[in-house]
Amino acid sequence: MRNLTVWEIDVPMKHRQDAARKGVHVFTGLAENGHEAIAAAVRACEIAQLHAMTGQPIPAGTSRGAWSARGLRPDWELQWDRAEKKQIVL
Repeated sequence: MRNLTVWEIDVPMKHRQDAARKGVHVFTGLAENGHEAIAAAVRACEIAQLHAMTGQPIPAGTSRGAWSARGLRPDWELQWDRAEKKQIVL
């Protein structure tokens, strides 16, 4: 049986036209380790972007530990190379 843990992935972001505007997009979900957590967050973001580009609603996680990417803004750029992973202890 897989040993899943809750992870938080904090991805710095910046506005595409105004470099002074910065923030962090937070993803959470279940994964075996930090590497898989970042991969799951990237996947969730890519799926959300594809849905947004085709005019479809961005899917919400289907379960409590599912990864999703709600609240993405097309005028902001996520800086995945600076993403930080944190294991959440419940």
